[in-house]
Amino acid sequence: MLKQVQKQWFGHGILMLLAALIGGVGLWMFLLGGFEIVPGYMLHFQLPGSVEGWHRIHAAPVMNGLMVIGVALVLPALDFSERAAKIMGWLIVADGWGNVIFYWFENFMPNRSLSFGPNQFGPGSWWNVIGLGPAYVFGAIAIVVFAIIGWRGIHAISGKGTGEA
Repeated sequence: MLKQVQKQWFGHGILMLLAALIGGVGLWMFLLGGFEIVPGYMLHFQLPGSVEGWHRIHAAPVMNGLMVIGVALVLPALDFSERAAKIMGWLIVADGWGNVIFYWFENFMPNRSLSFGPNQFGPGSWWNVIGLGPAYVFGAIAIVVFAIIGWRGIHAISGKGTGEA
């Protein structure tokens, strides 16, 4: 049964990689100031954000996608109960998407969605709650999940920690 959910996790990881590719197209259009439809014919427009923000949108979702794919590969090998593995896997998927959302929103927010309220970069808004909220909550949860997974992996060699989780 875990094999089926593992395939779903792979799909989520790949879609996070797709978000990075789309971010790369955004970076390209931002740098060009538009989109070249055919050689020599440019549709001119300027996307909002910054070069640095578009670089982050292009790069960061890759790491989140690989994080999800890595966890999908590791969890079945560590003898967690199916229920525990599913819970931890879905929490990491949620963290991955929370981070992808964060990187997309932070490029367009004056305060870079680094806080819920104002900070040294600019004022806060409700959009910051959407940008930061999921990454904030699931990031804290992911730290615990990764500690559990890592602990299980380290102790699997010695035979300790292989009981049901």
